Amino acid sequence: MELISRFVLHIENYFLLSHFSKGIILWTLTALAIYGMISFFVKKWDNTKVSIYVGFAVRLALLIGLSIEMLHQANITEIANIYYDRQPSLRQFLQFLFFGYIIVVGFYYILTLKQKKNQGIFYILDIAVLTLPALQFLTSMVIYMVKGEVERSEITVFLIILLILIGCLILFFLNYWEIRWLTIIPFYVVVLFVCLLIFALRKDTGVDIMEISNLIIFLGLLMTYHLFKRREVGQLERFKRPFSLAIACIFLVLCNPLYNVADAALAKTDAEVRLRYYESTNLVQLEEAKELATIITGDRRFMLQQSETEDFHNRYFFQSENYAVDIHGISGEVFNLHRRTKPVGNELSNDEYIVRSKQLLQKMGRTLLPDNQINISVTEEESRVKIEMQPKLSEGFMNTTISWEKESLVEFHENLNIYSIETLKDVRIDTKIIESVLNQWYKLLGQKRPEYVIDDVQYGYSNRTIEIYIITNNNHLITIDGRTGEILYFSGSLESQGQGNFEEIEAKILAQKKVKTKEWQRERHSNFWEWREKDPDEMKLTYVHQFGYTEGQPLFMYDKGFDYYREKDNNIKNASSREAYEAVAQELEYTPYASRAKLTEVVDENDKIHLAWLIVIQPYKTSEHRLYLVDVETKEWVSLYE
Repeated sequence: MELISRFVLHIENYFLLSHFSKGIILWTLTALAIYGMISFFVKKWDNTKVSIYVGFAVRLALLIGLSIEMLHQANITEIANIYYDRQPSLRQFLQFLFFGYIIVVGFYYILTLKQKKNQGIFYILDIAVLTLPALQFLTSMVIYMVKGEVERSEITVFLIILLILIGCLILFFLNYWEIRWLTIIPFYVVVLFVCLLIFALRKDTGVDIMEISNLIIFLGLLMTYHLFKRREVGQLERFKRPFSLAIACIFLVLCNPLYNVADAALAKTDAEVRLRYYESTNLVQLEEAKELATIITGDRRFMLQQSETEDFHNRYFFQSENYAVDIHGISGEVFNLHRRTKPVGNELSNDEYIVRSKQLLQKMGRTLLPDNQINISVTEEESRVKIEMQPKLSEGFMNTTISWEKESLVEFHENLNIYSIETLKDVRIDTKIIESVLNQWYKLLGQKRPEYVIDDVQYGYSNRTIEIYIITNNNHLITIDGRTGEILYFSGSLESQGQGNFEEIEAKILAQKKVKTKEWQRERHSNFWEWREKDPDEMKLTYVHQFGYTEGQPLFMYDKGFDYYREKDNNIKNASSREAYEAVAQELEYTPYASRAKLTEVVDENDKIHLAWLIVIQPYKTSEHRLYLVDVETKEWVSLYE
């Protein structure tokens, strides 16, 4: 049951199949199973005629499913992007081809093992359908070749793929009409070679060319079926009908939509907590991200590209006619922007480009640090002028870069360290609070507070919501919670500190953190001392206070991290996620395309935890994800994206 449950959850978690696909596949397999059982017992049927009707009905149902999938994919991708953008281009469409044509049609062929006539028309139809994605993939490569955006090695790959497809199809039909060792051995050699090559490519690079693998696997299986069917050995003939009946019974148990083995498995297996989410997280909404992209680029029409495997919009990937823009889904920070079309206008002076860069940031609603706190450098790279901004004292790795060519913005990457901390999204502390916190910290360490600069600000929803990274002029690294002002991490060399002094500092820090040492346990792990609660509250976040120092060396480290070793038990079954989905689905104003559920720890402002199902729904004909938190007990829910 555990294995079956994991397989079902794998399909749901990776959006391998949409609701439409699963429904069509399950009902078609069930209908085929019933047909197979009836045809075994009702021998008076003209099985040849009935099997033809059933075959056309099955393919009609599958073609309806393919049309639904194709309409969805046509709205979220472009044919020219299929070659390079492996996600989300045609992903669910290709999965439907695998589970639909290779499994459903394969089941149909098993049920018609005894039939001798009219099989060729189905062979041609099925091969034609599975050849279309491969042709679409090759067409996308040709478009990139015409644009001159393909390297010579990729042209070689294109020619190899084309030759393999043509060779496989020719060998298949030669063997269909006449089985000869001279053609059957090369056919299987090519099929096995391609399968191993695609498997190795997927393992090494993560690239899965399902357009090719689906067709090659289907050709190999179909030829094996054809060879098996042509053999008329007496003992083998007697087992064909019982074998078909057994397979029909297995599929009926596994796939009937009313109640199947998967439903039973989900009802008996416990759900695993797979995510943590802070209630205080303020996610960037889709319209906010689009508005920011419009302000930067001036374009108004964008296509959203979103990986199905991501629950949240960790980043918004937009493409317009002129630009590709990548915006962080929590902070609103522009991670990357590049121009897709040729720049326009006249060349400007370096000073004018600096002014334009500042105006761009101000137009985005950013508040820059004073000029005396920012280093601005200008470099010319061929026809481009690159403006770099970073805070003084910064290491220079986390820069804001703005590149111009003529009067067009061609590249842009921003870092939040050049903005006033008070103006950043959801930050609850200001410069005075940070300075006060650092003064107290260095007083506790017995050190003079050095000069410092905010080197980076990072946002999240599952670890901590806002972390402010600080670097000092003597290379101390400090992390501060952007909401509370608490110091979470410190690393650096301390002057004139011995072993006894480090232990005293450890005690002072624990006292400042209000850690009651009698209720905590101190343990040695490698080069660190770790403090853990002896009897933690299971429904609260538990922390580990880690200290690192060595006798005779000035380096001192402190880290307040999460205690990931504390396992919290729950009696929530995987099947309850279906109830959570139904609670949301009945009030939706759009058509759900695919969904998944993850058991989630929801953390409030006081570190208290309650469990909820995170329901991730992708609407039909969009790449957008809608997220809902559904309480496991009351089934009350809230929407995270309005």
